[in-house]
Amino acid sequence: MRVIGSSSAIVALIAATSAWSQAPSRVEPSREASGRSSSRADTDVVSLFRFEPTGLSLLRPYQRGKTPVVFVHGLWANPWSWCRMIESLEADSALHDRYQFWTFGYSTGDPLPYSAALLRRDLDEVRRKFDPDGTNAAFDRMVLVGHSMGGLLTKMMVQDSGTRLWRLISDQPVDALAGEPDDRELFRRALIFKPRSEIRRVVFIATPHQGSRVDQGGLERLASRLIRLPDPLRASYERLIARNGLDFFTERFRNGLPTSIDELEWQSPILMRLNELGLATTIKAHSIIADLRDPPRAGGSDGLVPYESAHLEGTVSESLVSSGHLCQDHPAVIREVRRILAEHGTP
Repeated sequence: MRVIGSSSAIVALIAATSAWSQAPSRVEPSREASGRSSSRADTDVVSLFRFEPTGLSLLRPYQRGKTPVVFVHGLWANPWSWCRMIESLEADSALHDRYQFWTFGYSTGDPLPYSAALLRRDLDEVRRKFDPDGTNAAFDRMVLVGHSMGGLLTKMMVQDSGTRLWRLISDQPVDALAGEPDDRELFRRALIFKPRSEIRRVVFIATPHQGSRVDQGGLERLASRLIRLPDPLRASYERLIARNGLDFFTERFRNGLPTSIDELEWQSPILMRLNELGLATTIKAHSIIADLRDPPRAGGSDGLVPYESAHLEGTVSESLVSSGHLCQDHPAVIREVRRILAEHGTP
């Protein structure tokens, strides 16, 4: 079944998604602690979002002893999409006293492993900066919340890849890869990783674990106009292709780097490999699944992601809400995230 059958429908979705990203009149970049008071009366949540859409952002000065909750947005969205969610959660005094809310922004057309590697890098950086001796116990109770494609990046933070993702691009040993050290390290970091030890709980919202049945033809044509892979990534790819023999990489990989649109195809190779990996046994996972029907029930769709793709075996809880795909600010979704955080905060 194809949920969206034309590129015009996809354009409408993008327009709806982009409505999240209207910048407020006041913006305060806050990657670093500024020494200002963290009182909610100081300023509203909207004004705390940094202007740049990429990277890990601390919306308020870092507070030792508060558990970080990191929100990861989905395709063609940005950190603004979490504004209402975070505003509501911060208004809960019990949550406000226990948690600090961060966002991660990224270029959503980039390959999933590349974006996930950037998130890992930023998590390493923020740990080195604010807890270099690793003594802050709250840092080791981190929660990640991912919407749509952001849920896939979230999942990749709590998985052990082994060499399964590497095998999608080559049958040769990783150590046999020839090239500049930085190029080899970039692809190694993206494709070979361990679960993040600081993350204890994850929340998947409308996440396409098996991909989407959207009309890929229209979406790919649109993506080809809008998506440009980062120059450093493309340059590394081209150098590695040139330095290694024709038989080193798979034909699919030699034909070009995939975009996230390619990877979101129904049951694409990378999504199937990620599903095979499962989650780290130390992780508690929750699913929030949107369904256009009222009341919501298993077997439906949110207009982009069918239930069979959003459902993930082994989660601690699964909640269905009556909504379309862009459901981050739906009251039922916010209530469920609040419930999960309250549960996480209970010893």
